[in-house]
Amino acid sequence: MIVSIGEFKLKKLTLLPEFLKLSKQIYKQSQNSKGNIKSQLHNQGIKTFYSFTHWENMEDMLTFVHADFHGKALQETQRLCKEVSFLHYETDDLVDLKMAIKELKNSSGTRVIKYN
Repeated sequence: MIVSIGEFKLKKLTLLPEFLKLSKQIYKQSQNSKGNIKSQLHNQGIKTFYSFTHWENMEDMLTFVHADFHGKALQETQRLCKEVSFLHYETDDLVDLKMAIKELKNSSGTRVIKYN
């Protein structure tokens, strides 16, 4: 299965309501997407947020990424966030959020994008 973990750091607090609305829409979309095993949202404070999903395979995950609300979010990320980090990796077992965040912080495969 594929684990996907994303960290989003908001540019400013005034963007929080819009970010939360979009996050909730994406969460619902993920739960109804083919191949989704598990979806979870988490935050650290009010400016750092995590999306965490498990997928049956990479194809199903990528179909979700480019569809509907998630596809829209890809276009809005630069405006809403000052930094985003992503990691996708294969595993045989379900992973808990704490372990996924640790992987995100320590893996050489993590992609970090910083916006002005």
